[in-house]
Amino acid sequence: MSLGGMSIALAQAPAQQQAAEQPERYGPFLFFPSAPSLLMYHSAVGANDMLNLKKALREHPTISTVILQNNGGGLVHIGLVVAEEIYERGLNTYIPKDSYCASACSFVFFAGRQRVADGRLGVHQISAPELTGEQAQFGVSDIVATLPKYGVSADVLGIMFSTPSKEMYFFSPQEIAKYGINRAGNVQTARNEPQQGGMGGGQRQAPAAATAPSQAQALPPQGGAQPAPAAPAAAPANPYMKKETAPAAISDEQKAINAAALMIQAGSGSNEEAMNFTREFYADNVDYFKKKRPKSEILADKEAYFARWPIRRFVVDQSTLKSQCKDQMCMVVGIYDYKVSSPERGKTATGTSNFTYVLDLRNRYRIVMEDSEVISR
Repeated sequence: MSLGGMSIALAQAPAQQQAAEQPERYGPFLFFPSAPSLLMYHSAVGANDMLNLKKALREHPTISTVILQNNGGGLVHIGLVVAEEIYERGLNTYIPKDSYCASACSFVFFAGRQRVADGRLGVHQISAPELTGEQAQFGVSDIVATLPKYGVSADVLGIMFSTPSKEMYFFSPQEIAKYGINRAGNVQTARNEPQQGGMGGGQRQAPAAATAPSQAQALPPQGGAQPAPAAPAAAPANPYMKKETAPAAISDEQKAINAAALMIQAGSGSNEEAMNFTREFYADNVDYFKKKRPKSEILADKEAYFARWPIRRFVVDQSTLKSQCKDQMCMVVGIYDYKVSSPERGKTATGTSNFTYVLDLRNRYRIVMEDSEVISR
């Protein structure tokens, strides 16, 4: 059955059937016997989700697709490990129409071998108050290493890292197509049409707590009777395709390219948010513009630059990125466009710059050499 067919079947299921069947609960995961290939993941990303997911998959090996139903995210590090489990098992992910998946839930969506967003997909910068010290470094480094592995484009990462953590950026149907967010192989998918009166581009919404679209219908609390989701009368064996193993690991060269593009575009965030990421990007000592400098001096230099130009936009030209690696030390070169401004000083600067990074993949992809030069203004 195609994804479009599954969407129609879900929408047309009789209301009596929806109310009659009680799900098997695994924390925020719901399994409905009438749809043995599906597992619903709703409400939020919580502390015990990995254990609950493994239990559900162990007891129901027929599951091949995770339905992300009105999930507003939650704990960043849990979202990352749940995403990795889905990726390694080769499971599919799906956001139904009139549902949403945002923040840490987006990691889970991107991990799907086949993934389709008929509903709303929201991203923003990491906000992880539950992580401190080394745990926070783990979260940043994991995003650098894993999201590009899932086939998330640098454009999407740029939007993610330039959207403040207190806001949410929901991709429009046009952007979902443009950035290759849906990945359905040879499976026919339903066409995403813009909502009536909707904008052509994506939309930010603030604050982040208000991630639920107004038309979304949240599931009721766990206490009391729970209606099942709209399930087809005869559940399909698999709404996408037969479950496959996860794609082969990408090369060190591609990992380095993805990480470098993300690092540059992370500078598009606010001063505070850009510095939070910059602190994680550098080794203790760096060959910085042809001079050996300690990390503390580099951070001071970056902080002064961000203060001088508080509004910034960096866009990497993907076609220019090249990498060469040896023993997990990778040199990455490329070109990016920039536009920076200071409303207080009434100044704006635009242009194009090249860059060279050397990344140590053995040390959380940290930069050990950096150089760049403006090539046009």
